[in-house]
Amino acid sequence: MPVDGLKFFHQLIIILGFSIPVIYIFNKIKLPSIIGFLITGIIIGPFGLKLIDDIGGIQLMADIGVAFLLFTIGIEIRLSRFLKNLSEILLTGGMQILCTFIVGLAIGLAMQLSIGQSVFIGFILVHSSSALILKILKDRDDENSPQGKISIGVILFQDVMVVPMMLLIPFLVGGSGPDALMIIWKLVKSILIIVVILVAARYIIPFALERLVTMNMRDVLVISSVVITMGIAWITESLGLSLAIGAFLAGLALSDTDFTHQIISDISPFRDVFLSVFFVSFGMILNLDFLRENTGYIITISLMIILIKATIVFGLVKWMRYPLRVALLSGVLLSQIGEFSFVLASQGFENKIISNEIYQTFIGASVLTFMVTPLLVSLVYYLLTRKNIFNPARQGLHPDERIPVSNHVIICGMGLNGRNLAKVLKDTAIHYVVIDLNFQKIKKAKSKGDKNTIWGDASSVEILRRASVEAARVMVIAISDRFLTKSCLQNAKAINPKLHVIVRTKYLADIEELLALGADDVIPEEFETSIQIFSRVLKMFHIPNSIVLAQGNIIRNKSYGVFRDVRYTQEAFDQIGQILAQGTIETYFIGPGNPIIGKSIRDVNLKAESDAMIINIIRKNQTITNPPSEFVFEAEDQLILFGSHSAIDLGLKILDGSL
Repeated sequence: MPVDGLKFFHQLIIILGFSIPVIYIFNKIKLPSIIGFLITGIIIGPFGLKLIDDIGGIQLMADIGVAFLLFTIGIEIRLSRFLKNLSEILLTGGMQILCTFIVGLAIGLAMQLSIGQSVFIGFILVHSSSALILKILKDRDDENSPQGKISIGVILFQDVMVVPMMLLIPFLVGGSGPDALMIIWKLVKSILIIVVILVAARYIIPFALERLVTMNMRDVLVISSVVITMGIAWITESLGLSLAIGAFLAGLALSDTDFTHQIISDISPFRDVFLSVFFVSFGMILNLDFLRENTGYIITISLMIILIKATIVFGLVKWMRYPLRVALLSGVLLSQIGEFSFVLASQGFENKIISNEIYQTFIGASVLTFMVTPLLVSLVYYLLTRKNIFNPARQGLHPDERIPVSNHVIICGMGLNGRNLAKVLKDTAIHYVVIDLNFQKIKKAKSKGDKNTIWGDASSVEILRRASVEAARVMVIAISDRFLTKSCLQNAKAINPKLHVIVRTKYLADIEELLALGADDVIPEEFETSIQIFSRVLKMFHIPNSIVLAQGNIIRNKSYGVFRDVRYTQEAFDQIGQILAQGTIETYFIGPGNPIIGKSIRDVNLKAESDAMIINIIRKNQTITNPPSEFVFEAEDQLILFGSHSAIDLGLKILDGSL
């Protein structure tokens, strides 16, 4: 093996080997794994034990990890959904960059830095960490929550803005940078590159993948997934955009294809390994000697950065009429310095825009914001779980502010489940009120005549009172935000203890906590999906519907039983087996054009041919029991068959004329 290859292998072994015990310890003391990776980097880096003193090769692995992460995020976001929220992404991201840049510029001027240096401070302050934010959201399964969507939109906009910022750096030192037309051309070219890649990847790559899938060679699909991710990322970087943006575009382009789940499964191991290297590399660049000499100053700068960035995002999100909870979480998530700020800072240092002292201070403060962010996010989530700590409510709403309804159903969330339930309730004349945080959905519902719809946070006591929760009979919580679900459940039960609350959750692991919080029924998506699958399989083998339902109920209670003090023994399953062994009953409807119309039972000779018996025939609402052999079949007769499963299966084929 070449020397460089051995060095690369040696560095990777050191990183992963040291990461395992550190992450194990952090997991035991319930601290985020990201902090463990950062500390691993500090320990093994050039300012620690010096086990790795050259981080050039490490940086390449780190970039690959970020690329894979953004690729999977692009796939999971879905292009159709991304374009639907594009205006909000541009508004939030643009306002965040503008406001943060102005504050950074003002701070630089207040520190008596030059105009160029002050502008540069604004540049490096605006960026947040894509990798860190996406990792936190993924670990908490929060990508589709309001704060998740806001944060992802902002960091994507920030990443795009790296290009013009890097183009402007030569101007900040008074050098002969590119002219205005050159900058405009670069921006236009960037947009064209993005559009071309999206169009090409949208129509060409799925076609190619479809041909590869037909080969039934999984290793070819794995290699293709890696080539697509890194290939498009490499193309965008070579054309002036970042590696991460290219990877995100590749994922976005493939998001609505049939291969998404398999591709994510194939790429996940690569992503997890290289992403851990990314966080370790951040710990390596922290100069411990400089940190010791300037501890107080660096900590102060770190706290100022977090406070400034969190406050700006908090204000913007509140301005967009999101609830306090979403604004707080969005602010904390975006409060750190991002990886692209390090790229800009190194460029600024090389171009002598900032001194070595400012550069080292920035590095130290930035790494500290990186380490503190996961702790702050956990703290805010914890504080938000404390009853009403950030949810003050007016005790008395004006009567006109309440929806005048009682004995009704409150639907929290206007997703697919919420919309379907609302339609059924409307058709059956049952009163309902819908609460959703998506203003566009509520606006659309109102335009269609649904007046009992409320825009707002379903966990807010004030919003719940407006929905007349104290007079409601049932509440259905069908929202993707796990924290919001629990908060909504707690507050609704506190106001109306008799309220019957049905909660939809994504995971079986959430059932125990939701039941403890007062839920009357918990429906986990993944479990109910599995029951639907086996139910349909059993019906294909003509298992009686009563048996299918019984099997489903037993499995539900067996799985949920640990939470409801229900115990089912093996005998319960044995009883079903005995019932099935005795035979089954199936119905058969004779439609127009059926070949047995006009024939008698003797002519068809079903018992002799298949061993299935016709025990009843229903004709024009009249039941004929044990029909005679001379009985002639007519259209719209309904036959009741009895026999073993194999006999019924064969009998149905005979009646269809397929044998």
